[in-house]
Amino acid sequence: MQRRSFFKSVLAMAGLTAAGLAASGVAVVQVTARAVDPGPGAVAGMVVALDGDAPQDRTPADDRNANPLSAGQPVYNFYSVEVVQRIGYDSFTPDNGVLIAKNKNNEGNTCGYNCFTWVIDAHPEDIRMEDFKRPNGEPVMRTIADYRQLNDALFHAGLNSGSQYEWEDTPNRLHFYVVDIQKDERGILSYTVAVRSLDGAGPAARGVALAAGQACAFTLTNTGAAGYDVYRLSVTQGSGQLSNRLAAVKAGESQQVPVYAPAGAVTLKAVSESDPTKIATAMATCK
Repeated sequence: MQRRSFFKSVLAMAGLTAAGLAASGVAVVQVTARAVDPGPGAVAGMVVALDGDAPQDRTPADDRNANPLSAGQPVYNFYSVEVVQRIGYDSFTPDNGVLIAKNKNNEGNTCGYNCFTWVIDAHPEDIRMEDFKRPNGEPVMRTIADYRQLNDALFHAGLNSGSQYEWEDTPNRLHFYVVDIQKDERGILSYTVAVRSLDGAGPAARGVALAAGQACAFTLTNTGAAGYDVYRLSVTQGSGQLSNRLAAVKAGESQQVPVYAPAGAVTLKAVSESDPTKIATAMATCK
């Protein structure tokens, strides 16, 4: 009951639907760890309703007995995005990160078992961890359908984090991003997360500019007309390394993008996720 009330309150705050995102464009939200009250400008989570005619979930039906990585029947109604931090009632969890899940409005045996939430696994491959040892010492591994396969399911921000930072649901026409991570003076985590529709980017004109600075630092500017946009970053020339391939910037504002590189020229490229025809490049000389 507490979890369902949480989802209802988040839905009222976020007001996001799959069809609405196609009309409005990408949504960017700062989500605070769910075990604490969100601070100013942040929320406790993000919900995206799968609206339209039933079945609202457009995922193709599958046999969960033959494919344990499948959610089975398309019976889900909305996505939730939460931040899990190992504090408070989440102290027992195995990881910190972003939890993306599909959820039902009502519990019940509508998918072949009593399901309510289907977690999107950032590591769907076999976790390859030992479950127990037989009396003769033979190790028995966790099965592929063991719920503990989700111990590494959380998404993280940035490169080299040990996890994924984005996920695309093609049948439901949604793309989720884990853009950045923040920690306040108390040590409380929050993540900048984003979601967009694959079927539309809204009416706002999109744009991007890059300017090279000193010490291999670049300034990324959203030159679009309104709202946020998510940009995909890459080094196209030189041996520079990025700590993050994603940036979310509000229209008219800028963000610094550091590139870590030895001496030499480095070219950075930024592409709008909302309008991939909007591209900017800049070259800096690292010393």
